[in-house]
Amino acid sequence: MPCRTNSDDVIEVLGEGNQAMPSDQSALLGFINGAGDSYDSPTCSSYGSEFPTEDSSLDVAISQTQLIRSHPLFMEGVLLKCVDAKPLFPYMHYAIFKGSDHDMRIANIDEVIREMNLRPKCQFGAYDEMYSIQKTTPTPDARLPSHRHAGYIVISFKILEDETQQESLEKSWLSWSGAREIYKYSPRTWNLRRISLHKFPERRRSGACHSFAYVMMCEFGSILHPSNRLQALDMCERLRVRNCGYVCLYQIISISFQVQWSYSNAATPPEAPTSSMRNPMLRGLSQEVETSTESSRRRTPKPRQRDRPTGYGLEDKMSPIFHSYHHFADLG
Repeated sequence: MPCRTNSDDVIEVLGEGNQAMPSDQSALLGFINGAGDSYDSPTCSSYGSEFPTEDSSLDVAISQTQLIRSHPLFMEGVLLKCVDAKPLFPYMHYAIFKGSDHDMRIANIDEVIREMNLRPKCQFGAYDEMYSIQKTTPTPDARLPSHRHAGYIVISFKILEDETQQESLEKSWLSWSGAREIYKYSPRTWNLRRISLHKFPERRRSGACHSFAYVMMCEFGSILHPSNRLQALDMCERLRVRNCGYVCLYQIISISFQVQWSYSNAATPPEAPTSSMRNPMLRGLSQEVETSTESSRRRTPKPRQRDRPTGYGLEDKMSPIFHSYHHFADLG
């Protein structure tokens, strides 16, 4: 049942007692390692030193999103970028697949993973959500965020192969996963939306499987606001000291040309062909209408002048546009 905390927030704890988790969804969680970690050849290493490996990993991640969204059971997903210094996994996929048949969902995710031709050290798998803590809101909200200030604290765990007490381990997940500390000490300005524990199916785990056994996703609406960023990094560092899992802070990645890289199965209208060819208008004059003054000026030759900056930088023309979560303002 929903419970009320001292801060008057109403929360739901799903997966414990009589509260059942949704049975029609599974998640594809994919941790993409850096490009430099995949090549042992000195020749490849020398080339890698000249070109940024982060850009190579980003290109791989973007191509993978196109493959993920093409499958019929895919519902929605986000591409995440690690904001820590020198991360082990710079990028991460979090995609939701929906269908009434659990085995079919898992098979669909496995098919996607096989088609990706993953690097050796990448960690990809199909996961089921076991437990969840979330705030209740009067209005329905999108499952996954898309704002640039939204982010996730992700903690991943591996277990010993001879582990036989998983049932008792899962019952105490609030303690060993760090969920209790995150829920208790996260400032309200971070806008904690959801904490969920995902499990890699035990029957599919074998000695050759290197996927994480458990992945905890802590979703925040504004954890990466400039006023919160340093404090969030500090909390992750404190969690690493006391936690046995891989702790990382991820941000919803933004791609240039006014696109926020949260992807869904809905078709998006194509961009007008002329929009990419236009430059920012100067002095409020349209670039498509030529005045008589400009026409005569164009016929008069001008002395050659040295190129000077126009005052419009590359970053200004390619800066993305973001949309805020106006219906989550009451939770902050």
